[in-house]
Amino acid sequence: MLKFKSIYQNSLEENLNKDFDLDYLSRSLKLRKLLYFIIQKLLLSTNLSALAIDLRNKLEEIESKNALDGVDLFYKQKSQKAIIFANLIDLIFSDPIKYGLNLSFAPSSQDIEWTKTLLIHDLLYYGPVTLVSLMRFLKEDSFYQNNPLVLYMNRILDYEKVSELRVNSIDEIYIDVENKTVRWKIPFLDEDHLELVIQRLISESNILSNSSIRINAASPIADFEHPCGFIRGSAVIPPAAEKAFFTLRVHPNKAYTLNDLMQFGMLDEKMKQFFIALQQAGTTIAIAGTMGSGKTTLLSALAEYWPDKGRKATIEDTPELKPAVNDLVKMRTIDSDLGGEITVTKLTKACKRHSVRYVILSEARDGSAWEILQLSQSILGSIMTFHYTLRSDHHLVDQALNTLVALCKQNELAPKNNDIKHLIADMVQILVLVEQSLFDNVRRIKKIYFVKGFDEANGGSFKAAELFSYDETLSSFVLVNQCEDLDKYLKSKGVNYSL
Repeated sequence: MLKFKSIYQNSLEENLNKDFDLDYLSRSLKLRKLLYFIIQKLLLSTNLSALAIDLRNKLEEIESKNALDGVDLFYKQKSQKAIIFANLIDLIFSDPIKYGLNLSFAPSSQDIEWTKTLLIHDLLYYGPVTLVSLMRFLKEDSFYQNNPLVLYMNRILDYEKVSELRVNSIDEIYIDVENKTVRWKIPFLDEDHLELVIQRLISESNILSNSSIRINAASPIADFEHPCGFIRGSAVIPPAAEKAFFTLRVHPNKAYTLNDLMQFGMLDEKMKQFFIALQQAGTTIAIAGTMGSGKTTLLSALAEYWPDKGRKATIEDTPELKPAVNDLVKMRTIDSDLGGEITVTKLTKACKRHSVRYVILSEARDGSAWEILQLSQSILGSIMTFHYTLRSDHHLVDQALNTLVALCKQNELAPKNNDIKHLIADMVQILVLVEQSLFDNVRRIKKIYFVKGFDEANGGSFKAAELFSYDETLSSFVLVNQCEDLDKYLKSKGVNYSL
């Protein structure tokens, strides 16, 4: 019979003295795989041994006593189950031959504790990515007081600053944290285990968020929001991919400020003061860059300096933006196969009806760009992002704004000839280009332009003054031009500022 005792027997100091080298990892992973399949057999309905019956009864008792009323109780239930599994693992190690565990070496107490940690994550949570994604939520759990994996993780990264987790295959896992990428050493057990974790992530999101997302061979792509409130994910399984993979975007506890972004190397003090002036003036800003270049991070930070002159609104498809502003409403688009879609068009109309004065559009992917730019003409300020790749250092403004033009043209109501280019040049005052540097992997602002108009002569091109640039050779930001037109524009808005 299973008896209760604490999960970890060794002290924190003892765990700290053990280096997690490759040999040690290899032993723990072998033990983990052997025990995983032994425990899975115990959980199968065909196994009617006394131990299997006792295990199932204890797990069912926990479920019957704890209704799934909210995410906190749901994970409290997991914690109680973790104790059951921990004691089961100790029982198996106490008499390995009896329970079918054939060992080629005698496991140390540290081997057992590492194996116990990894197995509980495999059986109850999200396998090897549990801690790097959920530690912020789970850190008060007693399971993590002397958890050796927590100690290892804290030596190589700051879990509070993890921004993205990419699982490309069972043993290819990457973590973005503080403008760097870390490869995670601990793999999934096999392809079936990886797909099981994907299904678990989605099913738990459904249970706790009252949604009905599915992922299977007929519908092999799924987007979901983890019920913890700070993770959104996307997964792809065969036949849409050769092997299953998924991505988790982890939002920070609070939105990064411009001061935070200065520390990360994304901008400097002069640029910070420039952005503050722009926000006080209620400028329309378009931020362009590739995926993962820092567009959304910059978006939230800029809104912090909007003046307190009315209601602000965010428009996005997933709850990612967390601007530190007062008088804020958060609106979301909904794409449903059952009808009743909520589009950016509907939300911009709602903005007008509800006296919204400032708007953030998290990302313009289509004709919604035109809706926001039109809305910007009747409100005090707006910020939006769109995807754009810096292909070369020539004609960057034309490259970027023509990408925005192509998005706007997807809207049936947008002009189709050069009239739209004239209108966009009038609507967008500031163009910001961001990128993740190939030299040092840092996400930073590459260029900032003041858009001055569109010139149809010589084939047509956008007119813009380059204000700031990042110089790779100097490894610093440079003020390129002191633009009198910009100074006049800001003064017309009541802001006394000059570069």
